Amino acid sequence: MEGVMQPDDKYWETLNRLTNHEAMCEERSKTIFNRLESIDDRLNSIHKNLFVIALTILSGMGGLIVTLLLQ
Repeated sequence: MEGVMQPDDKYWETLNRLTNHEAMCEERSKTIFNRLESIDDRLNSIHKNLFVIALTILSGMGGLIVTLLLQ
C-alpha cells in the first residue's frame, strides 16, 4: 500500500527527526554559551572601568578635602 506508513517507517522517521532535533539544540546551546561568555567579558570590563572611575573620584574628593583643611 502506497501512502500508508509502516511501523518501521514511523520508527526511522521519528529517530531521524529526534537526531536532527538534538543537533539543532546542541548548536543553539553552543551559540548561547558563546554569547553569554561574551556578555560576561563585557560586564567584567565595565566593572573594572567603574572601579577605576570610583577610585579617581574618591581620590579627587580626598585631595580636595585635604587642601581645604590645610588652608
